[in-house]
Amino acid sequence: MTTLAYPSADFPGLPAVALEVPAGWEPVHAPGTTMAARLPREGAFAPNVVVSIEQCGPGFRVEESLEQVAAMASSRGGAVSEPYAADLAGAAFVGCDATWPDADVDTVLQANLFHVVASGADAARPAFLVQLTGAVGGASAETDYELIRGVLTSVRVTPWQGDADAPVGAGAGKAGE
Repeated sequence: MTTLAYPSADFPGLPAVALEVPAGWEPVHAPGTTMAARLPREGAFAPNVVVSIEQCGPGFRVEESLEQVAAMASSRGGAVSEPYAADLAGAAFVGCDATWPDADVDTVLQANLFHVVASGADAARPAFLVQLTGAVGGASAETDYELIRGVLTSVRVTPWQGDADAPVGAGAGKAGE
């Protein structure tokens, strides 16, 4: 009998993501996010950064994520910037900024960055989409944008490497061994 496991060479785990946040920022836990942090502010928009990681198929195109951001901004009466490329610690990200009006804070500005992490040399295997989103709003949005930009550009993405001591592959875990 063969034992399949996650994570393993057959089913690679999520990449690791690290961000540097300034003093005073706090971690935030929310469903659907891998990790998030914000600078708490009483009575004002809290600048925040969210990281999401999801598995995507081998034919996935980052343009699909950019289109989703554009559709979301448009549905709120806003717009997006032209896509841009960013090399962050050796990881090739593609991004766009989105803005839309907001009744509570006047305008929301969101910076979005996307990076696809391959899960092996086989192009037919699934990959992982790492999405970074930083949001600011209100009177301090312009200066806060530089703050979230600093957090976003501190990102370090490390593909899952596996456990060298763990049995992996189709022959791992055969009964009677």
